[in-house]
Amino acid sequence: DQQRIQNGFLTVFQGFMGLGLIVGIAALGVVASRAVVERRQQIGMLRAIGYQRSMVALSFLFESGFIALSGIFLGFALGLSLAWVLFTSGSIGGEDTSTDVAFQVPWLQLGIVGGVAFLSSMLMTFLPARGASRVPVAEALRYE
Repeated sequence: DQQRIQNGFLTVFQGFMGLGLIVGIAALGVVASRAVVERRQQIGMLRAIGYQRSMVALSFLFESGFIALSGIFLGFALGLSLAWVLFTSGSIGGEDTSTDVAFQVPWLQLGIVGGVAFLSSMLMTFLPARGASRVPVAEALRYE
């Protein structure tokens, strides 16, 4: 019964973490959209000095990709450290199980989750980056 309760708790915890990941990806899309709106004049200046549309879009995608990768790696590091602490302290599975079983990291599952999260975040920031590349130069350079 205790094992079933612990498994249920861990399943609920995984659900909340997955929901947090989805909210984080959506927030990255919102941040990318706001960055385009707030930097219209900078985008116009870049286009005026010779940046091509694709270069402007790629700069926004690289920025969002860096933020996404930083979040993914930080989340993995913190999650693995929390799992290791819970495992070695005996909080999960009782005191005697952590000495009999080795701590194993599911690298394949982490890679799949990280890849899906990165691709989803790039998909969420593609539309704002494309919108940034299509900002008319004259309109962007006008003062508000």
